[in-house]
Amino acid sequence: MTGGTRGLGLTLARTLAQAGCAVAVIGRDAQAGAAAVASLTAGGDTALAISADVTDEAAMRAAVIEVEMALGPLDIAVCAAGVSSPKAPIWQMGAATYRHCFDTNVLGVLNGMTAALPGMVARGTGRVVVIGGTYGHKGVAGFSVYASSKWALRGLVRSAALDVAPHGVTINMISPGGVDGERLRRLFRQSAEANGEAPDAPLKRFTAGTALRRLVSEDDIAAAMLHLLGPGGRMMTGQDIVVDAGMVV
Repeated sequence: MTGGTRGLGLTLARTLAQAGCAVAVIGRDAQAGAAAVASLTAGGDTALAISADVTDEAAMRAAVIEVEMALGPLDIAVCAAGVSSPKAPIWQMGAATYRHCFDTNVLGVLNGMTAALPGMVARGTGRVVVIGGTYGHKGVAGFSVYASSKWALRGLVRSAALDVAPHGVTINMISPGGVDGERLRRLFRQSAEANGEAPDAPLKRFTAGTALRRLVSEDDIAAAMLHLLGPGGRMMTGQDIVVDAGMVV
């Protein structure tokens, strides 16, 4: 799993471990990886941390080899690594912003797939889950480059799913809406302070834009992942499952 050392990714890794999977988390930060493994193995689950950059094709291929040598054949690949970008109008963006987003959000997933899929195809089985986002379903002022990276992911997932389907492998994506957690709560606090609002005003405004009037939890995304990886996902491939409390309807 890429992006599994903290936040939503760590919750997904823990969910897999609790479901009986031996889990490998891949990320650039070795210290965060060690902390994640300590957390995952505290309950007796099997976990491994590998330091690698998803934008480095050779490093990702080497990481998959290391995973399979330590834990056995790779049956599941979850690509959860991703970055955002500062909010700014399109004319203030440039190549650096593009590379920042696309290198991790798109190339990083491509590298994860090209490293993991050959073994899955050879064995005739495997499941891949990519974490996208609802910004890949609509235009978003101030986030044109970031949003376009999420749009690109949808095309990558749909097309790659067709490539591997004859070999018994599925590829699907989950697109979360606003996921409740420290990062989102911090953004709400910063917004309230910057605009001189009541502390809960940004949260109320955000949830008012959802049909269910609430935030998505990390556990909601984990449940969708388990569905795709379990018997319910057996006949699903090339799909983008939106989990956003009804923001994009």
